[in-house]
Amino acid sequence: MKILTGGIYHESHSFSNVVTDIDAFKKVLLLEGDESIERLRNTTSEMAGFIRGAERFGFELVPSLWAWGVSTGPVQAETLEHLIGIVEQSYDNAGKIDGILFALHGAMVAEQALDGDGYILSSFRKFAGDIPIVVTLDLHANISEAMVENADAIVGYDTYPHIDQVERGEEAAGILVRTIRGEIIPVMSLEKPSMITVPNMQFTDVNPMKELLSLAWEAERQVGVVSVTVAGGFAYSDVPEIGPSVLVVTDNDMETGRKYARQIAERFWELRDDFLPHLASVEEAVTQAIGSDASPVILADVGDNIGAGTPGDSTFILQELIDQGASSAVVIVADPQAVEAAVEAGVGCQVDFTVGGKCDEFHGSPIRVRGRVTLISDGVFQNRGPMRDGITERMGRTAVVDASGIKIVLTEIKMPPWNLEQLRSVGISPEREAIIALKSAVAFRAAYEPIAGEIIEVNSPGLSSADLAAFSYSNIRRPLYPLDDF
Repeated sequence: MKILTGGIYHESHSFSNVVTDIDAFKKVLLLEGDESIERLRNTTSEMAGFIRGAERFGFELVPSLWAWGVSTGPVQAETLEHLIGIVEQSYDNAGKIDGILFALHGAMVAEQALDGDGYILSSFRKFAGDIPIVVTLDLHANISEAMVENADAIVGYDTYPHIDQVERGEEAAGILVRTIRGEIIPVMSLEKPSMITVPNMQFTDVNPMKELLSLAWEAERQVGVVSVTVAGGFAYSDVPEIGPSVLVVTDNDMETGRKYARQIAERFWELRDDFLPHLASVEEAVTQAIGSDASPVILADVGDNIGAGTPGDSTFILQELIDQGASSAVVIVADPQAVEAAVEAGVGCQVDFTVGGKCDEFHGSPIRVRGRVTLISDGVFQNRGPMRDGITERMGRTAVVDASGIKIVLTEIKMPPWNLEQLRSVGISPEREAIIALKSAVAFRAAYEPIAGEIIEVNSPGLSSADLAAFSYSNIRRPLYPLDDF
């Protein structure tokens, strides 16, 4: 049994001004052929789960590519066609293929298709015909009818922060093998409540998402139910399929699938008010952090959530820390120009320059900073821990500037703060810091929650603002809560 495998993974922010081209994938993770298996084996990734599935169920993996990009604007048409072309060429070169096992995000927007993932799957159908296709999706997927129509089964993450990629990859492999062997006939039932939820309210360790996942796991224990996905959706993709989804895969039992999908979707709707965020203002959050006896205090910069497609150069919290006289804090800012200036000055030298606020008008103005360069590095580190374990990250050249006790970590490439190794790699021990500002909504919790003295979610402005009324949607279906009255 030969299974074509790979991944094209991108969460697209429709309001970002950063076009996602092929270089955006190359800067993060773009692997072709056998390298995708070699590099991702024993990591926290779907591919590691696919590999485990191949070993468990006894099939041959035929790797195509692994393309993973940090969230930015819509994917360039030429780039997406190129990536799909690599998969098609791998299929053509492999001889007889029995099925496709693939990782997608579920919230990709492309220049040629608002539903990028549906477009990818329809492209697979064109060159692969009716062989079984099973895919994994991120918890933030905006699941569409096109995805359901062109896949035999879809398996979504159960966790946010995302720490179950291996398990979901292996689960998808098992479903595909059982389908190929004729042991099951997977059919899918999709329900989408008329609402949008923001990322920081999709944390799966607490209600309301915890309750919905519990309902999904209860349904999975029922006879004939193969898999249940509860996806929170991605609020910043301006697409018709925006918002939460409940997807039930059954063994040729559409009636049962519809029953559980509707039950969970109805509960999703009943809990809609519980998904409304209540966050501290920037000023309130910084005041609370400075006065806290716990350490480190984590300030979650919800409005500049890099994992959701923001530039990572917001200055609102940094400015407030300076204005309130914080004597000890860490702030990470993506700013290639500032990095260049710090490198030119050199370690031990004083700098006087502007930091952040250079990508757009949504994330504050550049801030004048005077400080001393304490470290310059290549920005390469390897993740250790529950999220993306074993995967090497590259922040580009990275400099640390100490500005009166505030350590500003400047990176050439934005990097979500999902691992403690990011700070440790530049000589900062996060456990020993008083305040750490992280440009993230929830993903940071996998690494930082175990060491945090206190966590404060900040209602900061930006492209991942919790205030959805700030966005000018033009393609979403209406009405949707909380944008519209019901």
